[in-house]
Amino acid sequence: MKELLEISLKTINFYLKNKKEPTEQDLEVKDSSLLTKKGCLFITLYKNWEIRWWAWNVKEIEQNIVSETIKNTIEAINNDKRFTPFTEVDAKDIRIRIDYISKRELQKEWKIYSIDPVKSWVIAMSKDYNSIWIVLPNISSKLLTWEDFIPILESKMNKKFSEKDCYLYEIKTDVYTNY
Repeated sequence: MKELLEISLKTINFYLKNKKEPTEQDLEVKDSSLLTKKGCLFITLYKNWEIRWWAWNVKEIEQNIVSETIKNTIEAINNDKRFTPFTEVDAKDIRIRIDYISKRELQKEWKIYSIDPVKSWVIAMSKDYNSIWIVLPNISSKLLTWEDFIPILESKMNKKFSEKDCYLYEIKTDVYTNY
C-alpha cells in the first residue's frame, strides 16, 4: 500500500505536465493487486509542514484504490478552496500523507464515549446529509478523551452538538507518508 504515495506524487507531476488526469497505465502501477483492491482514503498535501491541500472519501467510489488515489490527488490540488491554488513550485517540496480507511463503523447507539481520540477519527454527518464534520486523531494535545470530541465538533459545526441531529462514524486508518 505504500506505493499509493508514489502514485499520488506521479499523479501530481503528470497532471502539472500534461494538464489532464493520468490513467492507471500512465502511472505504471507496479503492484497489480492495487488494481483490484477497493478502498477509500484521505490525501493530505503539506507545504512547509503545514496542511495546504486535502481531499477524501469515506465511501468507496472508484473501481479500485489506484483510481481513488488519482481522483483524490487531483481533487486536492484543484478544488480545496481553503488554500491557494497548487502550482509547479509547490510540487517541488510537497509532503504527502495518505490515510487508508481500514475501519468505518457507524455508531448506532452513540458510543462516542468508547472512541479513543488518539487512534480514531470521528466523522459526524447531519441527518439531512448537507454537512459533514471531521475530527482527526491526535489533532491536538487537548484531544485525550472522548469528552474532548464534543467541543471540537461544536466549533466545527458552529452550533451545539446534538446526537439526534447527526450520524456518527468511528474511522480507523492505516497511515502512509513520504516524510
